[in-house]
Amino acid sequence: MAVTDYKDYNEELQKLFIEFCATDPELFVRVKNIVKPKYFSHKLSNVIKFMLEHSEEYNALPTIDQIKATCGVELKKVEINDQHKNWFFDEFETFCRHKALEHAIITSADLLEKGDYGSVEDKIKHAVRIGLTKDLGTDYFVDPKARLLALKDNNGTVSTGWSALDQKLYGGFNKGELNIFAGQSGAGKSLFLQNVALNWANVGMNVIYFTFELSEELSSMRVDSMSTGVASNEIFKKIDDIDLMVRMQGQKSGKFQLKYMSSGATVNDLRSYLKEYDCHCGSDDHAESKAEPNGAGMAKNDLFHLADISKELHDMLDDDYPLDDWMEAKITKAADYIRSVHQYVSYDKTGEGEESKNDHVTVYIATSPKTLKADA
Repeated sequence: MAVTDYKDYNEELQKLFIEFCATDPELFVRVKNIVKPKYFSHKLSNVIKFMLEHSEEYNALPTIDQIKATCGVELKKVEINDQHKNWFFDEFETFCRHKALEHAIITSADLLEKGDYGSVEDKIKHAVRIGLTKDLGTDYFVDPKARLLALKDNNGTVSTGWSALDQKLYGGFNKGELNIFAGQSGAGKSLFLQNVALNWANVGMNVIYFTFELSEELSSMRVDSMSTGVASNEIFKKIDDIDLMVRMQGQKSGKFQLKYMSSGATVNDLRSYLKEYDCHCGSDDHAESKAEPNGAGMAKNDLFHLADISKELHDMLDDDYPLDDWMEAKITKAADYIRSVHQYVSYDKTGEGEESKNDHVTVYIATSPKTLKADA
């Protein structure tokens, strides 16, 4: 039955629910987690309250005679078979959900006047989710293969980026899980999670990193250091290299967004941001730009032309040619750029920073009249 369906749970029907429980105490045990006295009429709410208190204190339901003597309500035994039990569970679950929703709406009026919409939303969600425990869980010894395949198909494991940690986690994190990292101030929680975020982006996953303390700029600079291997105190000295390496890495990575949220932000604030981000960035424009067919070809073509120009420039310059400061600065800068790309591509192809055995282009860069050659 849908939550919005209307049904008149009058006092006679409420009394019948109680009689079912009084007749078969096991029924009461199975619905005890969702029943509350406020769901019932004033007279019957005292009966439910007495039944709850008695069962807690004596680990048993009171008899019909005890209920009559204490609450002044006369109940009778009812005949119950399996079909009746199924009816009871369905109807009683819906009754409790409707009453909880009704109570949530009534008590939300003051919260709405205060503008506390988050609390109102929590009340409504809690009411809608009220239900009996019908799912008995997973029988561990029954059909392990099907259990594992279902996990693989529905979730899958994501590596942290560290093999030693993956072994401790039996492969890494499972998609859909909520993982909480706790530690003292300064223990490295933020650094660890920034590393995880970067690792995931590097393997093509889309990542949003929320920071509640450091600014987006400082958090991003930390990631710059992790991504390039350049110490934080050296970043501004090598800012052009950083710019080039990060941009190149972004061409083959997933999306990586860093967002500062104030310390008072709630889960609802995060949900709102994620929805807004999805509306603006849901289509994978980033991936499309990475798949641009002409990008790599144009860059390689430029390298070939650059090799010719560099060789020609090298031949034009002799030891006595007076290079102006601006000329030397431009040549040095160009050499730095080419060298950075070479180092990055070499590391990317070999994993160790060694020169790749694949085809490469020899580029001549005149950094000074006597310093001429660099491989790329």
